[in-house]
Amino acid sequence: MKAIGEKELKDIQLEILCDVTDFCEKHGLRYFLAYGTLLGAVRHRGYIPWDDDIDIHMPRPDYEKFLQRYNREKHENIAVSHENNPHYRVAFAKVYRKGTIVKEFHFKPDVFGVYIDIFPLDALESREQAHRCGQLRRYMHVKNSVFMPQMTLVRRLRLAITKSILLPFGMPFLLRKIKEIATRRAFGTSSLVFSSYSRLASKEIFPQDIFDSHTMIPFEEHEFRAPLDSDTYLRTLYGDYMTLPPADKQVSHHNSQAYRL
Repeated sequence: MKAIGEKELKDIQLEILCDVTDFCEKHGLRYFLAYGTLLGAVRHRGYIPWDDDIDIHMPRPDYEKFLQRYNREKHENIAVSHENNPHYRVAFAKVYRKGTIVKEFHFKPDVFGVYIDIFPLDALESREQAHRCGQLRRYMHVKNSVFMPQMTLVRRLRLAITKSILLPFGMPFLLRKIKEIATRRAFGTSSLVFSSYSRLASKEIFPQDIFDSHTMIPFEEHEFRAPLDSDTYLRTLYGDYMTLPPADKQVSHHNSQAYRL
């Protein structure tokens, strides 16, 4: 295997994003830049300098159609989710590049290469619904976590105890429960939507109408769709998002290495 450096990693991610968004435009599917990707577009016109991933949102109907259709066409990439791969242990979907693999050091090995993340947006029935989805998602995070050498003894014990408590609940069960709770209402039937597959789902609640339309926004010499009101979206997530974090916080939160096979 040959290690993939940061520039090549970002080049591949951007190629995947262009392919996915071209597919969405061709098939009339809605998507929006999300999380740090949208923040980077607004604040830096591209990647946040210390970030190294790409996220997009899709309303649930578009998300489901995308997963049903994308792999039917010829691409250099594969869309993977728990619906089409029983060994996949992530709540949301990824589209990854064939012939690559990513080793995540904090989590159990999984079945994807260099990727972008796709998060569905669901109609909000109640804040309790969002809370439960987030809680189940955190349980998944614990089950996927591995013991790291730098962990303190207290943290190791806490993780071990929580893992033992969650042992009877398999990953397929948790995934089914999240989707069951998240999709109680059809998208478009509520004034609020939420990112149902996020560990912070109860804090990621947005007005439906900011996703009713879109605007095009520059990102790394390309243009992609952003929510009509990106300011409300970003303030909900990050507060004063235009102010840079302190220098010691300007680090990637990912602990992984990508390789070409």
